Amino acid sequence: MSTKIWVLVMSLLTIAYMLLLGNRGVVLISDPNWIAKAMGLLILVFPILGIWSLFMELRFGLAAQDLVLRAREAGVPELVVELRPSGKAVKQSALMAFEGVKEIAEAYPKNWENWVRLSEGYDASGDRKRARSAMRHAILLAKQTNPS
Repeated sequence: MSTKIWVLVMSLLTIAYMLLLGNRGVVLISDPNWIAKAMGLLILVFPILGIWSLFMELRFGLAAQDLVLRAREAGVPELVVELRPSGKAVKQSALMAFEGVKEIAEAYPKNWENWVRLSEGYDASGDRKRARSAMRHAILLAKQTNPS
């Protein structure tokens, strides 16, 4: 629950910052100087990109969370790895677990549940970029198999 609160707080702060930045762009556009107008127009690009990226990240996070819950309800077990006191996975344990889920995902590439586990394996191994990519693929496969 605390993660959801932090996401909400950070999202609200980002939106507030984007609104302030957008306001500054509008003020610069109303200035008679053409350089200020150009700067104002360019500054307006950042709030648009910021709001769009925030929306896309929230959408991805909610879809990933929903997919993991669906996988658990379907009986897909959580990836079991040895954890340090900090909660981070022990590298050797994560790599061993990762190899197992990677082989299964390669054997059954159309199964979204395997891709969820592969994403968890990448995440435990510390490869966040591939973890997000695998989760995006799992979301896409899940939409194809159950387009609701």
